[in-house]
Amino acid sequence: MKTTRIFLTTVTIATLMLVGCGNDHDEHAHHDPNEHQAHEHEHDHDHDHNHNGDNGQTLADRALGQSSYYTCPMHPQIVRDEPGRCPICGMNLVERQRAEDGEISVELSPGVLQTMNIRTYEVRRSRLFRRIDTIGRIEIDPSGLSHIHPRVEGWIGELDVNAIGETIDRGQRLFTLYSSELVNMQEEFLQALRSERDSLAQAARQRLEVLDMQDRVIDRLERDRQVMTWVPWYAERDGYVSDMDVRLGMFVVPGTEILQIADPGTVWLIADVFGGQIDWLAKDQIVQIQRTSHPEERLRGQVDYIYPELSPTTRTARVRVVLDNSNGTLRPGDWAGVTIFGGPKENLLIVPTEAIIRTGTEERVVIREAEGRFSIREIHPGLESGPYTEILHGLEEGETVVTSGQFLIDSEANIRAGHDRMGGQHDH
Repeated sequence: MKTTRIFLTTVTIATLMLVGCGNDHDEHAHHDPNEHQAHEHEHDHDHDHNHNGDNGQTLADRALGQSSYYTCPMHPQIVRDEPGRCPICGMNLVERQRAEDGEISVELSPGVLQTMNIRTYEVRRSRLFRRIDTIGRIEIDPSGLSHIHPRVEGWIGELDVNAIGETIDRGQRLFTLYSSELVNMQEEFLQALRSERDSLAQAARQRLEVLDMQDRVIDRLERDRQVMTWVPWYAERDGYVSDMDVRLGMFVVPGTEILQIADPGTVWLIADVFGGQIDWLAKDQIVQIQRTSHPEERLRGQVDYIYPELSPTTRTARVRVVLDNSNGTLRPGDWAGVTIFGGPKENLLIVPTEAIIRTGTEERVVIREAEGRFSIREIHPGLESGPYTEILHGLEEGETVVTSGQFLIDSEANIRAGHDRMGGQHDH
């Protein structure tokens, strides 16, 4: 009798449980889907806070200890150790890989790779020239300048030069000058000639020369024996007027620069080099020049002189290159791009400069580990020479770096960096 009562009690309890489960199922079947999703999220939240296994690790902790795990592309804080759906948005979780030594690895599908048009480069050893890229300005060669200024005071009579830039031929008259001092000295010279005393005549001639009267003018005075009220001045070389400070009828005093004539046969190129690159410079290094006004031309020269002082404002050093300008095509004032090639460094590990991602705090590259799989690695670059850069640490010869599309891959890695920071936290 006792056994019968126990059996009936057990059957009753089981029946009530089945009815309760059925009612619970029917109730959920009529709930709004959003409420069901929220309930599922709460269940997962509670599950993630429970310990999994004897060691008390969370799912996120266990995932970061494995070679791969699953996460939501839209909610990177969701981390699972097996496939499933995101409890927040319902998207399928995506598998992620962790590379060795703490590097972040990214998996890309063939379709995505084709869209990104990725290009790569195999890390190799080569030589790099100590290349310096800068700008320079073409200037007048000071050694070819003629400064014309009187040593007496007087007035400009006729002025045969009209403007700066005007071409000057040797022997061409430039201007005439009236000076009472020159008139008096001419009379003394003529008196000495009439006295037929050579010593007096020679002394008087020297005084005229000291006052900057030209030999051809003194010879004319000696030949004609007639004082010139307006003394002429002639050009002693070919060139062009590079500066002009007087006008017709102007009064001048000793030291007044009337004209400046430049010789266009040679010009200087003055280039500025940053202080950190000065030690790369040496005399006679090859220089390549591309003028702004004629970008299709390439000129070559050599370092002629390295100035010993830095500019106080720009902290740059000046380098001089002497250029032949016999054809007159190089114009002072023109700007040019300048490349100076220093001595090469041998057996360097190099990559294309474009492969390096610079963030301001570090430099890194994207490495192709296998087809569709890439990792991000920090590097330490060295000498940069044009399209290539030396790698001091972080890469090995034979590895493959990405040179096009690396920024998109790095952006994916930034999301992964967020995963790493969340690795010790629970899902919410």
